[in-house]
Amino acid sequence: MAHSALTPSALAHCLPRLRSDALLGRALEAFAKGNHADALVAAEYVCRRMPGKSIPAILRAKVLQTAYPFMAARAWHAAWKADACNPMLQDAMLQSWLQDGGQADIASLGPAFLPARCRTGRHASLLALLRKAGVAHTGACWREGDAIEGMVFCSVPAGAPTPRATLLLSDETRQFQFDVPADGSRFRLACPAPGAVWSVTLVQPDGKRQLLPGSPLAFYAAPAIQSRALADATEQPRSVSIVIPVYRELALVQACLNSVLASLKENATPARVVVVDDASPEPAVSAWLDKQAAAGRITLLRNACNLGFIETTNRGMREFPDHDVLLLNADTQVHGDWIDRLSRALYAQPGIAAVTPWTNNGEISSFPAMSQAAPAPDQRELAALDDAAAATAAADVELPSCCGFTMLIRRTVLDTVGMLDGTALVRGYGEEVDWCMRARAAGWRHLHVPRVFVAHAGTVSFRAEKTLRVAQNRSVVEARYPTYYAEHTAFRRDDPLATARAALRAALATSRAAGWLRKAEGAEPGAALPDIVARRPLPAVLPALRASCRRVAVWRHDMTGKGAHRVLALARAIASRPALGLRLLVIGDGSEALWRTGVVDHVPSGEGDALRLLDDLRVIQIAGCRAVLTDDPAGLPPKMRAVLLDEHFDPIAWLAALDAAPQAA
Repeated sequence: MAHSALTPSALAHCLPRLRSDALLGRALEAFAKGNHADALVAAEYVCRRMPGKSIPAILRAKVLQTAYPFMAARAWHAAWKADACNPMLQDAMLQSWLQDGGQADIASLGPAFLPARCRTGRHASLLALLRKAGVAHTGACWREGDAIEGMVFCSVPAGAPTPRATLLLSDETRQFQFDVPADGSRFRLACPAPGAVWSVTLVQPDGKRQLLPGSPLAFYAAPAIQSRALADATEQPRSVSIVIPVYRELALVQACLNSVLASLKENATPARVVVVDDASPEPAVSAWLDKQAAAGRITLLRNACNLGFIETTNRGMREFPDHDVLLLNADTQVHGDWIDRLSRALYAQPGIAAVTPWTNNGEISSFPAMSQAAPAPDQRELAALDDAAAATAAADVELPSCCGFTMLIRRTVLDTVGMLDGTALVRGYGEEVDWCMRARAAGWRHLHVPRVFVAHAGTVSFRAEKTLRVAQNRSVVEARYPTYYAEHTAFRRDDPLATARAALRAALATSRAAGWLRKAEGAEPGAALPDIVARRPLPAVLPALRASCRRVAVWRHDMTGKGAHRVLALARAIASRPALGLRLLVIGDGSEALWRTGVVDHVPSGEGDALRLLDDLRVIQIAGCRAVLTDDPAGLPPKMRAVLLDEHFDPIAWLAALDAAPQAA
């Protein structure tokens, strides 16, 4: 069986730093020949090694769209996540959704792409997709110097006069009305007043109002990085403003506020609950908040127009200027004396700017696995989790930055380095990283407090749009703080929270939260998915695809495991018999020794914080592996009988038996 692209000369002697490029070339060649299994195995290796690169993700999506048309929407969504600001990937994803009937998802997410696309004149193809999805009236706006620029698109019958549209510019106290062309011509409006944040609203032909994508626009000066400041060792804890920005999701808002209000009596720290309603589109949310405010339970601020997460948070932080600020997402729940414990940590030593606790969903502060979201605990489970955390003696750990789901900030630092920056950061995500790095530049530090646990549902306000917002704001953070993401990566690699995490896990083993812990540790990595993707789960078994060779899989290969030398011996035996047309598909650890046999395909294990497009088991299914070898069959379905790589495994004899009975599993 010919498979020239897989010979040792193609890959076995390729330098490791060039291997990804060589494998992409091999994947393209295999795809052109219709050997889709070969193409996917090679592309999957590169996608897992280089998750932020778009080219391997595009190739993988093309192969999957061809081989498994029912996976097209999912595959292009995964490709888009690798480079969310790429117009070609945006269009390819939306086109695949359109073909699968995902008009509602296109109408929800697609307009968020318009500001950047309109500003650069690359919006025509996107607008056509939005029209097909039923979006008749839309547009975009952006800040250009001291002016507001934008475009408005309103569908009108052929031959009708050039359409016009009404825009409303609003801040917290004022509103201005403008008449602009609605045929896609670029408009330019003078900013009504400097130093303000302006919400831009499009009045639809039927009178309904729609926030124009790109809004709000901030016209104040970006907070400057201050010179290093010395912390005052004598500073005492202050009263706390618990600032909760609210937009939608009544049930989550109620659960959050009820838990906060119930906890106040458990805390000695004086606290005010400051809720900021960011012009919620759900009347039930605003009505319920009104009742809480009328009863004196909360201080309620309401934006006259939608100002976005950053500016809504800033407004709440300004309400009580002498208070420390405890930022709290509206999809969290808290327990016990959580405020006191966070405040003690904030003031336990000078120089601490902000502290953040454990959570089930909070990037590097996530538990039980770092940077991997777990299901939110219920109230009973949260009480057990938080009580167990409070009882541990784990020390606080310095962080590169806090996670904004729950973040107690020292007012002294806010007064020194300023509020969150809405001038360059788009609406939400990354604003707390920018603030934390600004504070670090001024000489302050941030801590993880392992003696508090807060439940967090996660990704409510932005949903699938989160991917775009993270990508847009990451570029800002990278430009301002070039070392941050390297520090973040090093923190994840070194895992200074490992000891505290192990202590909490041990404490939970016999607690009321033991069931939650088992569920959380067994949960698949998740993410906010568009409905068109979420409602079409993958089948349990994918049919094998055409390949240029036969394959045998090695499941979760561990280079330090007892079976590693047997795998290498088998690979060398296969290499000595090229007429077999056989290759090893090694899932897990790889090595140069395995690569140099010339008969190994390697795919790093699919474990981590990202939602995988293809898990390890489906990679084996796609490749049509004739057998699965492992020294630990955990994770394999019972029907997939594994060959154990124990002391009884003889590579030469096993290979001879496989050759004699090629249809045997």
